[in-house]
Amino acid sequence: AGGQLVDQRFCPRIVEGELRYNLVVDSLVGIIHKKPKEGGISAVGGTGSIYTYYGPEEAKFKSLTTNFLEKDLAKVMPALGLAEEPIPLWWTTDFILASPEGTPAEEEKWIVGEFNCSCVGISRCLAAYCKDDTPTASVDDITKEDMEEAMKYGNLMGEKAKGILEKAK
Repeated sequence: AGGQLVDQRFCPRIVEGELRYNLVVDSLVGIIHKKPKEGGISAVGGTGSIYTYYGPEEAKFKSLTTNFLEKDLAKVMPALGLAEEPIPLWWTTDFILASPEGTPAEEEKWIVGEFNCSCVGISRCLAAYCKDDTPTASVDDITKEDMEEAMKYGNLMGEKAKGILEKAK
């Protein structure tokens, strides 16, 4: 049906978690360290994983961030055969650390585990997600801090979308 399969090696350090880079077009708006619960390898929502939020300028990930935004980002769409298409408006990239333990941060090698632009949520709004244990969750359950961050993302998306539309005229 036109889908693709990627044969990717297993990265054993996935047990330490993965980094999700949240982007609005070419602007990194946040980094989430998604760590699986003890003994697990998946950090998807609802599995007991622990999410730690970082700003886009987090020093711990400076080397990865700089390499991705300044060296690799311009190559993503052409590598996917979509050179004439704009980078998605709201999308994520998940990175898994592939370097041996003890590798200096500036020499670390990170593997892209996933690009997502079809079903991206705003993690700061997870408190409003209705589940079996929170059937009455609503927007009122989002903290003020998280709502402010989510609004920044939304406002930036509006600005970037307007720019994309103006370019397309």
